[in-house]
Amino acid sequence: MTDSSGHDDDRDRDHRTNGARTARRTERCPVCEETVRIDRMPGHLRSVHPDQCDSAKVVRYLRARKDSISRAQRRELRTPRGWTRWGWTRWRIAGVILAVLIVGAAAYFIVNPPAPPGVRTGTEAPTFTFTSPSGVPTELSAYRGHPVVLWMVATWCSGCAAGTQVFAQSYYSQYSAAHVTLLEIEDYNDLGESGPGISSFASAYGYHGQSGWVLGVASASATGTYNPNSELDYYYVVSAGGVVVAQGSGLGGNFGAALSAATGG
Repeated sequence: MTDSSGHDDDRDRDHRTNGARTARRTERCPVCEETVRIDRMPGHLRSVHPDQCDSAKVVRYLRARKDSISRAQRRELRTPRGWTRWGWTRWRIAGVILAVLIVGAAAYFIVNPPAPPGVRTGTEAPTFTFTSPSGVPTELSAYRGHPVVLWMVATWCSGCAAGTQVFAQSYYSQYSAAHVTLLEIEDYNDLGESGPGISSFASAYGYHGQSGWVLGVASASATGTYNPNSELDYYYVVSAGGVVVAQGSGLGGNFGAALSAATGG
């Protein structure tokens, strides 16, 4: 009886020897024609020509050498190019650039917040109706011919409270002498929070019916137009001709600047 195990060992040894010889054999790269060892060709294609790994000539090359290039290596070369070594680097660079652009845009709009839609400096102030504490409706356009500082407030806002007190103590007389009217208008529904009525609020900080200091409550549409971002303390300076000449937040610290803008000083 013939022992076949020896023959099998010889065949395996010959196969491994032939495979090693094939691996050490060199060929020209199908893309750049550089001389490369066959067993290193997949790595060369992946690192040097990542965008060509799924091209027709590379696919043909791989199919013709399926006996010398392993299935795993061929499969790795078919990985989507966005995930190849250099392709992934490009994705990362693109991601970093996109992140920088987003952060830059966010920083710009934080430093330079866009004006509320429909109410821009240099344009005519849209008229709206507000209601006095006694229930009388009044139009902003009724003040045409007189400069106005329109102040949108929330009655639970500490900054608005402090600003009201500052106006009563330090600026009312200046505004009155310059014939500039302050319209202190409560935002619709007090911006969804609970606070006192506008009359009680203002009276607690120095208001007692002074001429040229007008209180009121805005409608939902008026608040949406003049305070679309639900700011707690936002103001507009409207000229006698009805044009918005200035706007900003924090009137308590800007009464002087607003008066100057209203009078053209």
